Amino acid sequence: MTSTHRELITATGASATLGTTRSLAQEHESANGLRRQVDTISWYYELQGSGPTVVLIPSGEGDCGSFDKVAGLLSTQFRVLTFDMPGFSGSSDPPNFESYSMSQAAREVAALVQSLELGPAAFYGCSSGGQVALRLAAQEPDLVRRAIVHEVAPAATFPQPPSGVTPLPALSPGSTDEDIVLVCKYRFRNVMNENAEAWDSLGEAYHRRLERNYVTWVRRYFGLPDMRMPTSEELQRRPVTWTIGGLTEAAKFFNNVLAAHAAGIEVGLLMCKHFPQVSIPEVLADHISKAARE
Repeated sequence: MTSTHRELITATGASATLGTTRSLAQEHESANGLRRQVDTISWYYELQGSGPTVVLIPSGEGDCGSFDKVAGLLSTQFRVLTFDMPGFSGSSDPPNFESYSMSQAAREVAALVQSLELGPAAFYGCSSGGQVALRLAAQEPDLVRRAIVHEVAPAATFPQPPSGVTPLPALSPGSTDEDIVLVCKYRFRNVMNENAEAWDSLGEAYHRRLERNYVTWVRRYFGLPDMRMPTSEELQRRPVTWTIGGLTEAAKFFNNVLAAHAAGIEVGLLMCKHFPQVSIPEVLADHISKAARE
């Protein structure tokens, strides 16, 4: 398979680094792929369509490639912005990455949206992307028309993998990048997804980028001290549309139901697991479209 427009990182393994010699023109073959420096972050982002703005925030994989189908569908009605999160794929590392926080991630996303003069907007995210969307609603209410979230992290511990697959490393000194890649490849494809074929169809280049991103996610994002459920007061600052997966074990995201209920927010079901943008893109696009117009 040929490399995509988004392959800023030559990922030959878990320890892949930035630094190809190919020009940005070669790396970004898509008409939607752009680059922008905002404060300390050099962003890779994609922008398409016209109308009210919808922002699609990547989850733990950090790479906006999984939104290709959803963004294309939404672009017939909306101005659609998506991007690689700081430290992932085509976007540069944030400063002081060793002491990162979800609040910082939300501030950085807000700065990008503001620099493009795209607010106020509807923001969609699942998992850690949902965390960022809810933080934006709490921290930057003037920028947010509505937060649309699915299975917001943090959740209960992932189920144990089959025999022979190492559990998710607890960041012990002995954990290797290779351990992390092995476990995340299995979990993202088979535990967090109900359609492995759809996950695979995102392409070889996408999955090569994710090998580096898995390590970044586990070592920089996973278990951040401020990765928590927002308070009821925070959840009431802007309208929120909230779903969990009808095919996900109920216990996994029951804390989403409790947090939403305490804030008077109804929780709906999408018939999927953790990544509706991968397994049911048409359904998700319709869901986001309806919520963004409320």
